Amino acid sequence: MITIKVVSTKRALKAFIDFPTKLYQNNPYFTPYIFEDELKNLDPQFNPASEYCDFRLFLAFKSGVIVGRVAAIINRYSNEKYQEKRVRFNRIDFIDDAEVFDALMKAVSDYGKSMGMTQMAGPLGYSDQDKEGLLTFGFHEKNMFVTFYTAEYYVKHFERYGFKVDATWNEYQIKVPKEVPPILEKISQRVLERNNLHLVKVKSKKFKVLAPYIKQIFQLMNKTYDHLYGYVPVKEDLMDMLAKQYIPLVNLDYIQLVCDAQEKVVAFGLMIPSPVDALKRSKGHLFPFGFIDFFSQLKKSKVLDMLLVAVEPSLKNSGVLALVFTEAIKNAVKNGIQYAETGPELENNQHVQSLWKNFEHRHHKTRSAFVKDIF
Repeated sequence: MITIKVVSTKRALKAFIDFPTKLYQNNPYFTPYIFEDELKNLDPQFNPASEYCDFRLFLAFKSGVIVGRVAAIINRYSNEKYQEKRVRFNRIDFIDDAEVFDALMKAVSDYGKSMGMTQMAGPLGYSDQDKEGLLTFGFHEKNMFVTFYTAEYYVKHFERYGFKVDATWNEYQIKVPKEVPPILEKISQRVLERNNLHLVKVKSKKFKVLAPYIKQIFQLMNKTYDHLYGYVPVKEDLMDMLAKQYIPLVNLDYIQLVCDAQEKVVAFGLMIPSPVDALKRSKGHLFPFGFIDFFSQLKKSKVLDMLLVAVEPSLKNSGVLALVFTEAIKNAVKNGIQYAETGPELENNQHVQSLWKNFEHRHHKTRSAFVKDIF
């Protein structure tokens, strides 16, 4: 018999966060969350998204042992924007047991129904900066620390339960060349000259140095991503929370800022050397000592994680995106980076994916969001 319990204590929340780490303890491809970030992400008192999201976390027990978990999220802003009545689910993990999966989905469905929802969809988070998408291809590839790893058996349970694919993202691994392709160098120079743009080199990770750009970066993201599947704009208080999580990870070689003559940010790229191996060794816990290995790997990793990129829509076809990646590649070559991971890209985002034709690359992961009516 499966028992579902609502997470209502700090102890239960910690168990909720740690469950996938225990579930995948012998899986070499799984990367844990940053535990300390999750404590805030999943606590309405600390997550500003609770202003427009209702959260409920569920744990599944079998014979007194945790065998599954799921987060149910009602994003009121998203439902209003897209004229939907959806309860999102996220952070779903479970043993290979139909009874466990069905109990977790019933918990989400019942919660959604009690709140007037007519569909459940996911994995989707409280915002587009949250992890999303169920892995459907690439089960023998390490996940980035900003994406989920989910076992292959998850897919059969989603299909059996009657879920349908609602959106699909592809991920690519890019081999860093020994030098930047000449064609990209030419495009980059032409872009700067034709559009009266310039690159800004950030020289310090201090918040007061980055602060003038942070708000502009998120505003540009809101403008650029607004048409993408399920996107929810980032509000100012959430901007601050995300900035505090990202800034400590930043390597200044991989912040690309492009500004116009008025010093307005019109394009940016944020990438970091991958910390996944260190996170796995510490089981996602930075404290008391995991941070030492974590920050060490940020300096010496040979894999680059591409986290965020955005371009002013009016400059979409100007080549500015190529400029952003060209600058990052220059530093990647200098620092001996071997591969770059693109992160999830919507399968119909040909504008971004066309960039990879200039590099040796492979499509190595796919993930999807699913949807199902609530009866």
